[in-house]
Amino acid sequence: MYYPSKRDVWMTLVLWAAFFLMTIPPVFFPKLGVWMVPDFLDKQWIRVVILFTLACFIISFWFKTGYTIEEGNLKIQYGPFKKNIPIHEIKNIRETKNPFADPALSMDKLEINYAKYDTIAISPKNKSEFIEQLLQQNPNIKIKQ
Repeated sequence: MYYPSKRDVWMTLVLWAAFFLMTIPPVFFPKLGVWMVPDFLDKQWIRVVILFTLACFIISFWFKTGYTIEEGNLKIQYGPFKKNIPIHEIKNIRETKNPFADPALSMDKLEINYAKYDTIAISPKNKSEFIEQLLQQNPNIKIKQ
């Protein structure tokens, strides 16, 4: 079952602002900014291609962040990056609001401890249903408060 990431307003603003700042200025304001590149790379179309590629990479986190529980695995996708965690390796889950970089678009996260010492924090939209689904596949998971 697929669970999209919960999205905070501040993360929405940051991602979309980065996208628009990297795509609009090079097209409509071609002389804006300083590009320290060799002359053969100092072309408008090269700037547009480079910045549009970076902007698409950044905005992919908005469209492709989610969590899938299937076949005994928790599959995490964060933009172009993917991670697979066997559900039988999950030891415990607790709620957290840590600001550190994790595959989540919200500060309202679930911290998952798995394997021996590995930890990851994610932010599924429907946390209670997500936890319930994990517990169905691994009833040994401890839920910490």
